[in-house]
Amino acid sequence: MKKNETTETADTQQLRPAASGAGSREFPRDIFPSGLKGLIFDCDGVLFDSKDANTAFYNHIRTQLGLPPMQPEEAAWAHMASTPEVFLRMAGPERLEEAITVGRATSYSDLFMPLMRPMPRMFEFLQAAVRAGLRLALCTNRSDSVQRVLDHFSLNDFNPVMTVTHVSPKPAPDGLLRIVDIWGADKAHVAYVGDSLVDQQAGNAAGIPVIAFRNPGLSARMHVNEFDELLPLLGPM
Repeated sequence: MKKNETTETADTQQLRPAASGAGSREFPRDIFPSGLKGLIFDCDGVLFDSKDANTAFYNHIRTQLGLPPMQPEEAAWAHMASTPEVFLRMAGPERLEEAITVGRATSYSDLFMPLMRPMPRMFEFLQAAVRAGLRLALCTNRSDSVQRVLDHFSLNDFNPVMTVTHVSPKPAPDGLLRIVDIWGADKAHVAYVGDSLVDQQAGNAAGIPVIAFRNPGLSARMHVNEFDELLPLLGPM
């Protein structure tokens, strides 16, 4: 299953900002008229190019279960789905516990973390966002194992980190709504940066504006391909 490729509206096209460059920058009031106080990020496909890592991890589990590797369409779906959903589809109800046991015994950090590639200038943007006073949070379809990823890459500024251990997986809006509630924030002052259809659906269901990352097919308030294109959200230089 490929990520959604719905037609982009004329309004969305008009809202796409130009890539940032040298010189001054202004906050895009036409896109976020109420201003921004917090940014919520997806993990896979936004902070990291992790498709190779996730595919290798799930194929490792499949090998241990005597199953063939995933086909490309299934790998694309698994990249968006939660780990429990992938294990259930992989092993079926009869062997679900076996798949979970194999997964828990597998060292993701040692075997697959090296395959995760941070998005260009992600670290620099997050540091700039913190200096600008924006709150940062993470809403992912990973389990609490995502904390090992954050620790490995010294990403310590996400609070809270919302995973499928705490709430229903996206496209359910529960994680986004929980973050806004913890922050005590107005949803109009928050945006969610995601790259997949389930991110779009979760944001829409939560009533939180979505910023689409490297997926022009999503219906979103704003589209970007690089982290530098988010810099105007931090306000004037």
